[in-house]
Amino acid sequence: MNLGEIAKYLGISFLVATIITPLVRLIALKFGWSHRADPKKWRRKLNPHTFSIAMGGGFAMLGGFLTLVLLRPEKKIFALSALAFCASILGFYDDLKSPRPFYRLAIQTLFAITTIFVVGWVHGLPIWLSVPITILGIVGLINSVNMMDNMDGVSSGLITLSMLGYATLGWLTRNEFALVMGLAVSGAAFGFWLYNKPPAIIFMGDTGSLMLGYLLAVTGIVASWGEYANLFSRLVAPLLLASVFITDTTFVVLWRKTHGLPVMQGDRNHISHRLAILFGYSEWHANLLLYSLQIVMNASAIAIVISSVTVAVGITLFAFGLLLFLSWRLWKVQVK
Repeated sequence: MNLGEIAKYLGISFLVATIITPLVRLIALKFGWSHRADPKKWRRKLNPHTFSIAMGGGFAMLGGFLTLVLLRPEKKIFALSALAFCASILGFYDDLKSPRPFYRLAIQTLFAITTIFVVGWVHGLPIWLSVPITILGIVGLINSVNMMDNMDGVSSGLITLSMLGYATLGWLTRNEFALVMGLAVSGAAFGFWLYNKPPAIIFMGDTGSLMLGYLLAVTGIVASWGEYANLFSRLVAPLLLASVFITDTTFVVLWRKTHGLPVMQGDRNHISHRLAILFGYSEWHANLLLYSLQIVMNASAIAIVISSVTVAVGITLFAFGLLLFLSWRLWKVQVK
């Protein structure tokens, strides 16, 4: 794929999302689909919003991503787009009704099983192991991105960078499917980020986070199909690109379990919140550090693809060690 085609996939999805997002915002505000933090639950420094924020930004990103159907009308793209649309509808229903977690997980598992039949599964392992890993990965990342959508600009910014990493991985391993997926999703996410960065004027809601989580997971699966020099890089490189989301989910779940808190109940114990507190309640500082961390993970994933196994293992240990060190440091931050 030449630079012109790369610019086309990235640019069109970006332009569509950039144009649609303010329209979605106006419609959401007109019909009262908005959110305003309860002042009784939020300290002023932790809540930079002094007005109602429109919801439904996920539909704008969905519109940007669906341009891929027009640019690349293939059966797998159609199937994937249909499932991404269904994930958005599930998120929309969740925004409105907040169904029980069991029902959400059941439907997400159904999405994952359907994906195996219409798209595929992780390559490089025996099918009896690949299939359950694929299902667990899809369900897990859907919820990871949903949980990471807890502060202005965090999820949209991280998804933009992570999917650019998958696009680069696809290019390096001659995997055009992963390349176009990464470009289309990152373009749409970045178009939305322009309105979602601190202070946000629109939220993606579960409408967007469930869809982005699904697309992140499927792109990670597709990324394992490329031409790799060894099995280690085939399995680890795609994992590294999603590792910031996985780290946050693991951190929060462990914190809640060890402190007797409900695992599925939201709070301000996420990595992003703790970083904001560490930097004097600055959302921008928290965002920039997380973006920097994602860039390091992108660079690590790319490096292990072009390195020998021995060097790749060392790079991987460094990357995961960095995530562990950050988690250890933030565990000590007092959340007020």
